[in-house]
Amino acid sequence: MRKLHIEILNSARPHQNDHQGWKFPFSVRHQLIHDFSQYHVLHLFAGRADFGTRMDIDITVHPHVVADAWLPPFPQDSFDVVILDPPYDPMNQQTKVNLLRCAAAISRRWVVWFHTHWTSQTLGLKLRRSWLVRRGDNSAVRCLLYFEKTAPVMFPTHYTTGIQRKYDRWLRNPTSLPFPR
Repeated sequence: MRKLHIEILNSARPHQNDHQGWKFPFSVRHQLIHDFSQYHVLHLFAGRADFGTRMDIDITVHPHVVADAWLPPFPQDSFDVVILDPPYDPMNQQTKVNLLRCAAAISRRWVVWFHTHWTSQTLGLKLRRSWLVRRGDNSAVRCLLYFEKTAPVMFPTHYTTGIQRKYDRWLRNPTSLPFPR
């Protein structure tokens, strides 16, 4: 069994208001920019990220692209890096796999997962680097995971469970979508 090395990013700032509201904690943002500043980056849950191409379903955060991560309007292999920072709601394994699959289909090289739930490698993605992110005392630890794309990944052809099932009619007939697949 391969030994997993996990680093710690400390984003806690004592005696300072670090609440950023739909932004990455400072240490996470710094790490992402350090590692991916030379790449073409897409954020599928953009929030108020201040780098890369920002896609979000929430128009109040003024994304570059208004769309849903379950049915992203980009063709295969459009971006070097796709970053996922979905809402910190409970998420089953199939939901995580479906999100990672959409991200991996769009990505040419890397998929980044930032969430309170750890996820393991899957679907042509291999975990290459990982951090636990400490936000402060008495708060949930977050996971920052870098996956390298090691094999081609296709877009889902249908969803069998979860909220993403509402997109099945478009997945069955992609010619009705206003973007290429």
